Amino acid sequence: MPPPAPLVTAVIPAFNRAPSIRAAVDSVLGQTFRDFELIVVDDGSSDGTAEALAGIGDPRFRLVVHPQNRGVSAARNTGIREARGTWVAFQDSDDEWLPEKLERQMARIAATGPDCVGAYCGMVIVGSADAGSEGGAERYHPGPEIGQREGDILDTLLGESLISTQTLVARRDLLEQIGGFDESLPALVDWDCVLRLARLGPFAFVDEPLVRQYFSENSITKSRQKRAFARERVVAKNLDLLQARPALLARHYRSIAGERRRLGDIPGARAALAEARRLSPFDTRLWLLSVWLAGQGLFARAA
Repeated sequence: MPPPAPLVTAVIPAFNRAPSIRAAVDSVLGQTFRDFELIVVDDGSSDGTAEALAGIGDPRFRLVVHPQNRGVSAARNTGIREARGTWVAFQDSDDEWLPEKLERQMARIAATGPDCVGAYCGMVIVGSADAGSEGGAERYHPGPEIGQREGDILDTLLGESLISTQTLVARRDLLEQIGGFDESLPALVDWDCVLRLARLGPFAFVDEPLVRQYFSENSITKSRQKRAFARERVVAKNLDLLQARPALLARHYRSIAGERRRLGDIPGARAALAEARRLSPFDTRLWLLSVWLAGQGLFARAA
């Protein structure tokens, strides 16, 4: 007779994380909340990641191996398919959960009620995308200045990425309903996923720093080009909602223009600014930026 299904399945995708994977696993197995299973998906590692997990005797732990690297979203989706829990929580292979994370989140989910689609918590970000974890700076996210952080947070999420994957717990049936994580996106997969979930119902929030996120040398968020492409994709996927919020959509196009400019794509930056001006024609900053970009284009042709 198979063991009863746990309430929560924790999923850790891992690719070449031999030095850090054991600490991430230990931070999950050390939770004060006990009714969970842990699935690590080794996404085709070649550095001994799976070997680093040898000897874990906890019966809640299970290792699934991809023969070839398929990407972090594919690894998370494998974890969702393998999950037996009603809820799925996600951890990253180089970050840390504090011991009471799941306990606080599951209590908040229960208090929110049956319509709750997911929960997240605060986290401390160590380092930055530019400096890595060695930068030493720490900051808390998300702060109250962001806006509404609990309940119907769709408007807040349309403005910016609010929920990092390692803080997320979501209903497994709804993750399956939305198709899991978008495997074609090179970055911002957490933003895309929770936007689709937030269309279905409210989120619970635990305003405590229950996760520590460490930037590492191969953190996906360090790729400016990947983030620029992903932002454009996420905006395009949510145009049905953003077109009803023209000021917000104009702000996104302004951000896209800035990212394109930093990548050296002046024509792409000018096209994005043109969209922003169309949506906010009286925003003088957009016109000034357009004039400046036109000068940049002339300078590039002269060179």
